[in-house]
Amino acid sequence: MTSDPVLNTPDARQATLRTRAAAGVPLSLAALADEFGVSRDTIRRDLLVLEAEGALRRVRGGALPVTPPAEPLATRMRRPNVAAGRIAAAALPLVEDGMVLMLDGGTTVAHLVASLPPLPRALAVTPSPAVATATLAAGIETVLIGGKLSAFGGISTGADACGAIAGVAADICFLGACGLEAGFGLAADHLDEAAVKRAMQAASARSVVLAGAEKLGRRARHRVATCAELDLLVTDAAPQDTAALAATGLEIRHA
Repeated sequence: MTSDPVLNTPDARQATLRTRAAAGVPLSLAALADEFGVSRDTIRRDLLVLEAEGALRRVRGGALPVTPPAEPLATRMRRPNVAAGRIAAAALPLVEDGMVLMLDGGTTVAHLVASLPPLPRALAVTPSPAVATATLAAGIETVLIGGKLSAFGGISTGADACGAIAGVAADICFLGACGLEAGFGLAADHLDEAAVKRAMQAASARSVVLAGAEKLGRRARHRVATCAELDLLVTDAAPQDTAALAATGLEIRHA
């Protein structure tokens, strides 16, 4: 319990909670009330202030950090990403020749595509020009979904893109993640990208999320699918950090 009155003012409490939320720490209403020796209503008021700032998102029993919007894809692709390579290697055995592959954009999916062998009987369907170029170069028949390109995920968006995807019967879908949290599910930072990803998931018999440890336990702005609608997560996160996701029934493969 925090007994120093200087540390127990609204400004001081909110500064502490703001720092924790920025570090990705979930906030428990009951635990915080006990820690600061104040009522739950007092903590609720603190959380309301921080939610209005955009620092967190209130949920039943407390609050969760808000994932900041991702940098544009071109910026992210210029950085070395060892974790993405490991995740891609762990996901590669899921791909078989003859499959219809639904492929998202993003850095981790790009690493997966770069490692694909020739698949002469497969079909790749993607809203990402970068992914389409790579699959075509690998000798895989490719369908590029058209639409307005998003600068962030590098994928085509809009109603026409969603409609074209809905007309495909895919065997497996590989999705990137801006956030994946047990209670909220898979989420994207941008509304138009979330709609395309949602269409990809719905058109696929099996949905696989490729996500680094830093994406887990975080809520991005727009839900793509609940954990119950997903089949498998491939991640470099440790087992203890995926326990809440596993409890939803989501299968976990550790890279």
